[in-house]
Amino acid sequence: MFGRPTTHLWSSFRKIKPALRQHCRSITESLQSFYVHRLADVDSSNPDWNSNDEFFKFTRGRFVVDETGNLRRRELRFDINELACVAADSVGAAQCISVKKYSDGMYNKVFLMSMDDGQEVVAKVPNPNAGISYLTTASEVATMDFVRNVFDAPAPHVYCWNSRASSHPVGAEFIIMEKAEGVPLSQVSDSMKLPQKLQVLLAMTRLQKQWLRISFSHHGGLYYAKDVQPLPGSHYIVDGKAVRDSKFTIGPATSRDWMDAGRNTLNVQRGPWDSVAEYLQAVGTRETKATQSLNIPKQIALFYGPKLYQPDTQKKLASLAWYQKIIEYLIPKETALTKPCLWHDDLHDDNIFVDPQNPEKITAIIDWQSCHVSPLFKHNPDPAFLNWNGLEPETLDLAPRPKLSGLSPEERTAAVREYATQNVFIGWRKLMHAKSPDLYRVIEFRKTAAYGLLFLAHRMFEYGEAHFQSLLVDLRDSWNDLPAVTSNTPFPFYFSEADIERIKLDSDGAIAGTELVAEVKERLGDLWPDKGFIEHEQYDDCKVALNEVKNEILGQLAENDEERAYYERYWPFD
Repeated sequence: MFGRPTTHLWSSFRKIKPALRQHCRSITESLQSFYVHRLADVDSSNPDWNSNDEFFKFTRGRFVVDETGNLRRRELRFDINELACVAADSVGAAQCISVKKYSDGMYNKVFLMSMDDGQEVVAKVPNPNAGISYLTTASEVATMDFVRNVFDAPAPHVYCWNSRASSHPVGAEFIIMEKAEGVPLSQVSDSMKLPQKLQVLLAMTRLQKQWLRISFSHHGGLYYAKDVQPLPGSHYIVDGKAVRDSKFTIGPATSRDWMDAGRNTLNVQRGPWDSVAEYLQAVGTRETKATQSLNIPKQIALFYGPKLYQPDTQKKLASLAWYQKIIEYLIPKETALTKPCLWHDDLHDDNIFVDPQNPEKITAIIDWQSCHVSPLFKHNPDPAFLNWNGLEPETLDLAPRPKLSGLSPEERTAAVREYATQNVFIGWRKLMHAKSPDLYRVIEFRKTAAYGLLFLAHRMFEYGEAHFQSLLVDLRDSWNDLPAVTSNTPFPFYFSEADIERIKLDSDGAIAGTELVAEVKERLGDLWPDKGFIEHEQYDDCKVALNEVKNEILGQLAENDEERAYYERYWPFD
């Protein structure tokens, strides 16, 4: 069942990159399924909402990875009675008469609060794992204001907010905002006809073109100027013209790659940065300090083991040292790709709201938490609601119709669904190529080895050193193709035959570990615990299935007690 592949290097990295990208997206997702799950209500005749224990805990499901820690990071005690009073005051109502909790997101608790005069508002309270206290909420509020009033995009209006938990009677940070108009795209997408789906793509293209019109003087997080240390020279640019708005400024980054896996505890410079080179160097410093001072987290993006890959601190540090030496050569020369842009990188179908009577009309985009200003090539040009996790299309030609003869009804349905999903994705890319050529240049840059090295460096603490070193060896043959390399710039590293063989073995092992995860994921189907999470009713079956997989891996790959102990040590599931 579990064999070891022999393919490696850049072609293999591009093959497994969708899985890594999906994992990163899974790690960085927040506020999943706000509006599509059952609301947890409390008896409106009982005004003491603090008595409802479910309001403060994560109740959406179970974790099969470090469940104790995951639940602890998502539990928060605060005075929800006081929050309801604040919400009522914020919209001029006399009293809040109902509080309902939306299904838990991964980083926040969100409540629907109904007033005695019929008004409804949404109250969002960040969990302990949402990010750095004060900065995460302060940046989100300023970002939503900027999106509404400068981007002219449909983000919710904020009625009131607090980013100082200890100094407010609620005892937590919070944002009180308007309830998004319309319904989540996820509620209507399955019933939408193809022309309606194409209209949604056109609407999203128009929004992204608006975002592309505006860039910034620095990289980092967006804030109100009054909430962070003033940054001399901070401004934004609209259609090439500088706008010096004293209301907004750039401050420390709050994106998930600066928070996850303990990075929020690091004493590192978090921005703002004057240039893309400074920003990328800071990423390398962050990953180096994380590797030196934090425990390498267990992974579900790839399995570790003696015949797979074994994470190695020294190899991570060596890779990061090499990264720092070549950053200047990896940066694309086109300013359209490096300009600091504000972007929403998590446009899944629960974060996009549409008019239920006219579903091609986008009425709101929610969840601007952790959105940040960084080089355009760092942002995700493809909305997650497209749901394409296959290989990168080589061309913009539509995929041919699948051959359905000989397939079972279930296989036919799956083949048609994949065909439709792939061609909608290619249709999106065609629109991007025609309407947003700068954004399409990001797609082209992401096919290069330079981007592959930048991508892997951003998560080196967690995984990536084997693929990084493999790409670096390959780079010897294409070094002169890098934008900043001149004929007088020699390749800066020497790899002996022994080095190359060791790097090849590591790369093969890492690819094998990634492909093994993909194989297990396909085998488990709905029982696969994405983000380590599984629904309550599937928990027992998931645990049984994972235990069976573990026993098979141990039986087929562990040849002695020492190897068995290693697989046991790095097995990610409880």
